[in-house]
This record gives sequence, C-alpha cells and structure tokens, in this order.
Amino acid sequence: IIKNRNTLYKYEDTKHKDTRTMGFLLGAFGKLAAGRRVRQLQAQMMRVQSRLRRATRDVSEMEKNLQRQEQAQLNAVAAQGMMAKQSALGQILGGDQSAFQALQQTIASGGTLSAEDTQKYNNWSSMYTQGSTTIGAYNEQWISQMKQQVSDNFEMLRETQLEPLKDEEEMLQTEKDSLESQIQIAQQDYEACKKMEQADAKNLAPNYTGQG
Repeated sequence: IIKNRNTLYKYEDTKHKDTRTMGFLLGAFGKLAAGRRVRQLQAQMMRVQSRLRRATRDVSEMEKNLQRQEQAQLNAVAAQGMMAKQSALGQILGGDQSAFQALQQTIASGGTLSAEDTQKYNNWSSMYTQGSTTIGAYNEQWISQMKQQVSDNFEMLRETQLEPLKDEEEMLQTEKDSLESQIQIAQQDYEACKKMEQADAKNLAPNYTGQG
C-alpha cells in the first residue's frame, strides 16, 4: 500500500458531506423562496390595506350622509305637522275666531265680560278645547306615520346602498387578517431556512489536518 506523504489536508466525516451539502442548498433555496413569498404577501397586503381604508371611508361617509338626510326629513315632517296644526286650530271657530280672541284679551287685561259675552266665551272655549284635542291627536298620528315612513325609506336605502359597502369592508378585513397570518408563517419559514443555511455552511467548512 502506497501512501501519499505529501497530502496537506483531508476532509473529516466525508460520509456526511453530501448530507450537509444538501442541507445547505435546501436552506439557501428555501430562504430565497420564503423571502420572495414574504415580499409578495407584503405587496398584496399593501393593496388590501389601501382598499380597506377606502371601503371604511366609504361606509363612514355613507352612514353620515344617510343620517343627515334622514334627520332633515324628520325635521321637515315635524315642521310641516306644526304648521298644519296651527292652521287647523285657527279654523276651529271659523268667523268667530277674531271675536273670541278679543274676549281673551279683555279677560287677560283684567276687564269684565257681560253675561252675553261670558256665555259666548264659554261656548267658544269649549268648542276650541274639543277641536284642539281632536286636531292634536290627528296631528300626532299623522306625524308618527310620516316619520315611520321616512325611517322605512332610509332603512331600505341602508340595505341597498350601505350594506354592500359594509360587506366589502368585512371581506377585505378578513383578507387582511388572512394575509397577516400568511406573512407571519412565511417569515418563520424564512428564518428557519436562513438558520439551516448558516448551520450547514459552517459544517461545510473544511477541517485541515496535516500528515507527516
């Protein structure tokens, strides 16, 4: 057996060399793939976040607009009801309204009514009380019905215009949550591959031993 005494070095554990090389390559390529995956997911996340911000803004603006419009219509109904009530109250006594108001002013100023005027005043007061009660009840019912109609109309608007925006916002939020999980997993894969690459790179370093 002839030994080469000029050999300057040899690799130790040669039976493990192929395994270490494969681990190094798997780590290196795995790190590249995981890094690319992280960047792709982060770019996708930026697009989803942008869409989510727009959807959230659209939902908020739509809600505010519908609330303002609904409140404006409810206020208009109340004002219209008040005007109608005042107009109806003025018609209770018909042509006797001015005379009744004159008697009211006389009493308010401390004056004394004749027996005839007192009888007229009492009759008119009774008529006015009964009429105003009836008008008030009818007016309240009318206002309540009109307000309910306004509320129903805006509820329909919310279902047809606002709910689709909320559905989109919810969908984008779900997609964002999913991407966050995927990015976290991809980052963990990247770090694992990076450690594998570094560990096998150290093991591949030659161990030099001289021979006499």
